Amino acid sequence: MNRLYNASVHFNYIGRLNSKKKWFSNHCRHFQKMYRQERNETWDPCQDLFSKCKNQNYAVVILNTNFNLPVTFLKNLWSQAKLRVTVDGGTEKWLTWLKLHNLESDKVSPPDLITGDMDSLSKDVLDYFINNNICKVVRTPDQNETDFTKALMEVGKVCASQDLELDAVYVIADTCGRLDQILGNINTLCKATKILKKVKVFQVASKSITWLLLDGTHTIHIPLALRQSHEWCALIPLKSPTYASSSGLKWNLDQSKLEFGGLVSTSNTYDEVSSKVTICTDNTLVWSMGIEALLTTGY
Repeated sequence: MNRLYNASVHFNYIGRLNSKKKWFSNHCRHFQKMYRQERNETWDPCQDLFSKCKNQNYAVVILNTNFNLPVTFLKNLWSQAKLRVTVDGGTEKWLTWLKLHNLESDKVSPPDLITGDMDSLSKDVLDYFINNNICKVVRTPDQNETDFTKALMEVGKVCASQDLELDAVYVIADTCGRLDQILGNINTLCKATKILKKVKVFQVASKSITWLLLDGTHTIHIPLALRQSHEWCALIPLKSPTYASSSGLKWNLDQSKLEFGGLVSTSNTYDEVSSKVTICTDNTLVWSMGIEALLTTGY
């Protein structure tokens, strides 16, 4: 009797789950039609970041912020990049990180490009790279754009000159304690869609990944370790109001109105069933997700 009862409960649960998925699929199609959306993106940055052998063509950009990423993770990410860029003081941050982990700089691939207005990079370090012809150095003195924005512009120029097609750019930039710089980085993510067109740009911090979800439908694959550890995630609107629906979250949205001064979906997490999160939105959202469990246990 108990077995029959348990089986009945199981199949009823699966039936409800399938019904919920069918409802959400129809709901998203209706939502897209309402706002004339055609974009349908699939995201799996954790798989791409944590795999030992990379299948992507990607660039790594290191900004002028402190970062604390595991040695194996960052060294692997750096060594397999098609393009390696350090931005202004980020050059010294990179060299400091190598020294901290007893890695000799001459045994690790050097940057392919150093760029920025050079106001936070010491002359000795800059001269070392220039005089030894180790890499290309491009000064970008324009003060109307941040070094981050200008770095992406230079990445675009390198790709054009070398006929290099990138799938993604991983920007190493930790939250730095300065709200203005954090917001400036988000602004650059907004500009990146025009600077690098179809290239996906991710901001990788010591415990999180952040990127933008433009209007449309997005499917984000969530590793089991993040679901089991109830890792945090967030959906933050950039335009007011933004309407969004979701599945796979603990606290899902249902054509919810998102705006500052109203609802903002921070400190969310995942349900215990879904291996992916689906989001339908009529405007750009910031998606941010914790990855601490992956950094300690691996993918």
